[in-house]
Amino acid sequence: KAKEKVQKKIETAKKLKLSWDEMFTPLQDFMTAKDMILSNWINVMLLALPLGIASHYLAWPAMMVFIFNLIAVIPLALILGEITEDLAIRFGDVWGGLINATFGNVVEMILSIVLLQKGLTTVVSTSLIGSILSNLLLVIGCCFFVGGLNFKHQHFSSGASKANTSLLFMSCIAMLLPSMIPYSNDKQDDTKVVKEISHILAIVLTLMYLCYLYFQLVTHNHVFISDTNNRVTQQEEEDEEEELPCYSFLGALLLMTLTTIVVAFCSEYLSDSIEQVSKNSGLSLSFIGMIILPIAGNACEHITAVLVAAKNKMDLAIAVGVGSSIQIAIFVYPFVVLVGWATGVDFTMALNPFDVMVVCISVVLAAFITMDGQSHWFTGLMLIATYVLIGVAYFF
Repeated sequence: KAKEKVQKKIETAKKLKLSWDEMFTPLQDFMTAKDMILSNWINVMLLALPLGIASHYLAWPAMMVFIFNLIAVIPLALILGEITEDLAIRFGDVWGGLINATFGNVVEMILSIVLLQKGLTTVVSTSLIGSILSNLLLVIGCCFFVGGLNFKHQHFSSGASKANTSLLFMSCIAMLLPSMIPYSNDKQDDTKVVKEISHILAIVLTLMYLCYLYFQLVTHNHVFISDTNNRVTQQEEEDEEEELPCYSFLGALLLMTLTTIVVAFCSEYLSDSIEQVSKNSGLSLSFIGMIILPIAGNACEHITAVLVAAKNKMDLAIAVGVGSSIQIAIFVYPFVVLVGWATGVDFTMALNPFDVMVVCISVVLAAFITMDGQSHWFTGLMLIATYVLIGVAYFF
């Protein structure tokens, strides 16, 4: 096994030493991108992209600007995810996993930073919390429910569940501490204290995220695979062909950059219309941030997770759902706080008591349901029902 690992590292190193013809193949990259776009029905939503841009510059009603740009973000997130995965193949399991984990939520990061610069801090905090809840309750709930319709019981790694829920509990504590400062007996300047605590917590959580990646990808990667999946993997390993990247190295980087720029523009137009949409529709900013934006931003991840759960690949489904919640909670949220600190925008990890309560009880429920490493359709239904209850509360 040690020799095989060394050989893989040598092969990976050889892959990175490419000639110019292999580094950049524009025609082949164009054909690959065209095939990728035409092969998935979700990419039909890209038709909303020119309409979204036109609606902004032609000053169409805010509702149309919001809807078109929201729809356009969904396939862009899918394209960005596929390019990221293709780029990650070149760097092996560890660095590839790191690239996937870091750029997996780039759409949420861009949207949050744009909203932050517009001063919409309420929408930023609720959209990030909403992303955590939609992944933890709606996505995992749908995975358990759809998978449970095909299989009576499904199994996944209980060790991974313990590590994941422990990290989510830690993120709850990080949100709870600054949120409760105003209720303490100390008569200091609460705003200043909350800011300072939030900045320190953001740095600590970011460091914990890096340690978590090292734990998951290097030292304890076996913990994140159940025994059942392990047996299947060992049987399939002999017949499995080595996965090769579809794009050239520079082609993937260029396509990723262009897609990120387009996402940034869509996020800009989306954020400009949110307040007007809230006034015209009667929907609160909290509901738009907590329910609508997370569902749209994570739609492709949701579909992917449910499809793999239907094939009984529960460890992968859990990795997509819970893993994304962890990335938002201990990386994206702290990162946005640090960006706010660097740009002089007052954005902290403090939430209102209701938001904190919703996050904490959701994490507790998810912990109870996943701790034994098995699921069925009824556990999925409970998670979905909980998400619906929370949605109703924010609607009113």
